[in-house]
Amino acid sequence: MDRHPDVARQLAEVINDQSPQSAETLKTAISSLIRSVRDRLDMEVGFLSEFNEDQRVLRFVDCARDANLVSAGSSGPLKDSFCEMIADGRLSQLVPDTAASGEMDLVPEFSLIPVKSHVSVPVVLSDGHTFGTFCIFSREVKPELNNKSLLLVRVFADVIAALIEDARKGSEENRKRQDMILGLLERDELLLHAQPICGLHDKGIQGFELLARLSTDLDLSPAQLFIDADRLGLSAAIGMRVIEKSRHALAVLPEDAYVSINVTPAFLEACDITGIYSPEESQRIVLELTEHEEIADYDLLNEKLRPLRESGMRLAIDDAGAGYASMRHILLLSPDMLKLDMSLIRDIDQDRDKQSLVAALRGFAQVQGYKVVAEGIETEAELAELETLNVCCGQGYLLSRPQPVDTFKS
Repeated sequence: MDRHPDVARQLAEVINDQSPQSAETLKTAISSLIRSVRDRLDMEVGFLSEFNEDQRVLRFVDCARDANLVSAGSSGPLKDSFCEMIADGRLSQLVPDTAASGEMDLVPEFSLIPVKSHVSVPVVLSDGHTFGTFCIFSREVKPELNNKSLLLVRVFADVIAALIEDARKGSEENRKRQDMILGLLERDELLLHAQPICGLHDKGIQGFELLARLSTDLDLSPAQLFIDADRLGLSAAIGMRVIEKSRHALAVLPEDAYVSINVTPAFLEACDITGIYSPEESQRIVLELTEHEEIADYDLLNEKLRPLRESGMRLAIDDAGAGYASMRHILLLSPDMLKLDMSLIRDIDQDRDKQSLVAALRGFAQVQGYKVVAEGIETEAELAELETLNVCCGQGYLLSRPQPVDTFKS
């Protein structure tokens, strides 16, 4: 059985992966490729160097367990280095025996590192620029190295070049997206709309959920804005802007209505919003926890929530009933309110399983003293079924679409 990795399959996986490479995924991908080639050729060391002005820097290194001859990050003069001589053609790219070829005497570095065999090629980007070199070497003579070995290294060097260019492109795209988000904040183009939360029996407005909207005509949805902000480290800036704008909403919306604000556990851990609201404002705030991932530390989150809840703010669990994560939130955070996921509400009048689950959640909430809000009500039939199930409150397009806050000015 072949003990070597399936390099063809690995190449196909890398080539077919169309996602932009982050710094961490780039490191993982290139390191894995270097190891695959080194193992396939039964060599001891593999590295990718970069030519940085007049320096040669080893960016990625993979060594056999007993062959830590070079290390990632090490650098030296580029001029007349082994890598420069490979790049400009002064040395052969395939050398099974450096002593027999005379390279031992030509390359000063070989007096420090006993390279007895190597396969080394330039890494050339699509614009013709030489990024550096991809080198595989051993302290042993390797007479079995041949043109197939060289072809393998060249193919992987091309893949590595493509990964590097993809990462650079992704980095530039991230910078542009970051500038765009910061520009939105600077120009105050992040707006808040309000969607009424109504009693299902009397249809009276009990509260409003604040939802982010963009005043500018960009090919970017509010949902994607928050996804990008999280990926680029701007979630706190976006979240704090929403918190700041919510004070205007509190001043405009009817005083007897509460105001629900979407927050994530990560935002609550990163940002201290205690003291932002007056005591009267805090009494009207509901923090709507939006999180589909499992929370790692509920004790920490409860500690962050404690002063906010003591000030009068209430806690709602969003998307209740949608999965395991929301149920853990309910059990470990003891919220004041459950917001039933719209997937449970859609066509509930025709689905006995949904009816049973909503009835169970409503019964549990009643025992615990939690208020229940049904999200995403769109038809009269859904509304009628929810009333039959004694769900007290709801929101959705049937009752009212989200509208600018000033629309509901008291």
